[in-house]
Amino acid sequence: GPFGNAARQLQLLIDDSVLTSLVGKNLTSISFRLPASTAASWPAAELTMADFKIFLSDSVEPGDKQLDFAANVVGTQTQVRSGSLLIPAGALTIGSDPNAFSFKITFNNSWLYTGGNLLIEIRHSGTGISSRSVQAASTSSAGYGTLYSAVWQSTGAVLQGNFSNVEITADGQLGSTSVKIGA
Repeated sequence: GPFGNAARQLQLLIDDSVLTSLVGKNLTSISFRLPASTAASWPAAELTMADFKIFLSDSVEPGDKQLDFAANVVGTQTQVRSGSLLIPAGALTIGSDPNAFSFKITFNNSWLYTGGNLLIEIRHSGTGISSRSVQAASTSSAGYGTLYSAVWQSTGAVLQGNFSNVEITADGQLGSTSVKIGA
């Protein structure tokens, strides 16, 4: 997931049918949430990931994803975030079911979403500590393969992965809008 201990690359593919409220708006951040079973907020102490990049683009249909990152991208990828990522102590919170999307990863550059399937690609250097799971929809969840899907890679082959539930925030003329995707 997005907070693995070692360097990782992952893609989240999202069907346009769940993104209609974002059409014509500038995407500005994403956030993840901890599973409901998590006993403590994360991280225990301030954490800096040395490199955390995010790319956005159109994508193939979630059910047509390939175990090949380039094959899932439609058009041109745009890098919207680069550099280190500082995660304050306790930034991902607990206390509700499901837990809140409580830590926004803000983009360096917004991206105008004009419709179509969305691909979020994250490339990171790892936390350097143990991995932190986020709430995710398994490959057997309702909606997986039609509304969303995911692939990831660490040091080996590209693999199908659980879909990390994500909140996407956008700014428009009438203020901020967000969409939560996943179970």
